[in-house]
Amino acid sequence: MKDKLVERFNAADTDHDGRLTKLEADGKMPRVAKNFDAIDAQKRGYVTIEQIEAYTVQQLKKRRARKSNADDE
Repeated sequence: MKDKLVERFNAADTDHDGRLTKLEADGKMPRVAKNFDAIDAQKRGYVTIEQIEAYTVQQLKKRRARKSNADDE
């Protein structure tokens, strides 16, 4: 999964600076574009692969917690 993410990130990173702007994300990584402001918590105007990975892990944990809470009810 990580390899595919890196591959998609590199394809979207049209200027090859290791960062994605929202415009770059719009074309190749629509989920990143949709959640760009949440991923770019420092409001720098770009996101890195590490930020995307951290956001993804955070969202997975939230989903698992909600599912676990729903199962307990």
